[in-house]
Amino acid sequence: MFYKLIQRIRKWFADRKERRIEKLTARANQLPDGKAIDLLELQQKGLVRAKATGQSIEVIHAQVESLVRKRLLVLVSPGTYFVSSGSHQNMVTKRPHTFTLYPLDTTHFSVGAACINANLPIPGEKDMFYGVRKVSDDLVRFLEAAQGEDSMTVQAGVWAITDGFSAYQLQHHLYFADRYGNNRRQAIGNDNIAKAKQILQKLSIRTNL
Repeated sequence: MFYKLIQRIRKWFADRKERRIEKLTARANQLPDGKAIDLLELQQKGLVRAKATGQSIEVIHAQVESLVRKRLLVLVSPGTYFVSSGSHQNMVTKRPHTFTLYPLDTTHFSVGAACINANLPIPGEKDMFYGVRKVSDDLVRFLEAAQGEDSMTVQAGVWAITDGFSAYQLQHHLYFADRYGNNRRQAIGNDNIAKAKQILQKLSIRTNL
């Protein structure tokens, strides 16, 4: 009797999961075929589940899971940020990334990113992110205009927008060092700040630089 009860419970959960997949797949079938759909839109429609782990101040390792029986072409656009699950910084993607997500499958990828909360710790490999959101329009415009620039130039512009950092604060906030903590040097130099300022001024984005 107990075994049959367990079987019925398992079947109920399986049927419920199947009904959910069918419902979401019907929603996904309304999307245009062959067109890249923004990851944020897919998440908002409940069609995918996104999470990530931090790798460094420059890279994030993402994982996107399909919840539907439809192949999706997914776009991770600049300005998409992965939401921190703890006290570490959120991380925003710097460049567009497109990939195919197969039905009920999971895709893993690494993408260039920048931190957007200067006064919080930089994420490490054990720090998790769940879900995605979008940064401000000004920050999206800066990221798009800074394509191909040095990562520290991008980071300077990002913190100037998100945290209101001045040139002095940028220079004294982040340092590189060897694995023993020695040979510390400023990560963001004068050239990075000058280039970030030039891009921001061209876009008419007011900051403290």
